[in-house]
Amino acid sequence: MEMIKILSVCGSGVVTSSMVANKLVELFEEKGIEAEAVESNPSEMENYISRDKYDLIAYASPIPDNFGLPAFSAMGLITGMGEEEFMEEALNALRKSGKIE
Repeated sequence: MEMIKILSVCGSGVVTSSMVANKLVELFEEKGIEAEAVESNPSEMENYISRDKYDLIAYASPIPDNFGLPAFSAMGLITGMGEEEFMEEALNALRKSGKIE
């Protein structure tokens, strides 16, 4: 199985996105899926996406565009309320794209 690449986006691209990135890697690994997350802020997104291939975007602040990628609000990961819903949406999107079974 291929590694899942996640772009984690928050306002400043530092603390919150790092927290979300770490949480996502942990949650995917609990499901037996290898994941890697890169932190960004909304204004840097286009640069990151033009340089690398991502499987989904997790955002904690408004994003300018999803650049054709599945994008989900990560607020539930920060508050701890909505983790399961986030993972369900993310896993469904990854199944649909053929990244996971």
